[in-house]
Amino acid sequence: AGIPDFRTPGTGLYDNLQKYELPNPTAIFDIRFFKQNPKPFFTLAKELYPGKFAPTASHYFIKLLEKKSLLLRHFTQNIDTLERVAGIGDEKIVEAHGAFHK
Repeated sequence: AGIPDFRTPGTGLYDNLQKYELPNPTAIFDIRFFKQNPKPFFTLAKELYPGKFAPTASHYFIKLLEKKSLLLRHFTQNIDTLERVAGIGDEKIVEAHGAFHK
């Protein structure tokens, strides 16, 4: 879908946060840092906000499994809501790290 992962050297999110001038890459998700300076988090969240990316063939494959009554649950660590955009039902999705829609 074009959304960067967090840890891949060179292309991962944590490797590309220099513009935020953070004390360390994970500070962008640290509540103590957020309380001192919320701007980096909100700027990043705006860049990653749903609507800028489209579901992949894999998302639609999971939807097909649901349509054929072969999907019991769909577990995801992603917060991008692309499963919902693909049409997978709320009752089937378990979002381990939350999501933008909640």
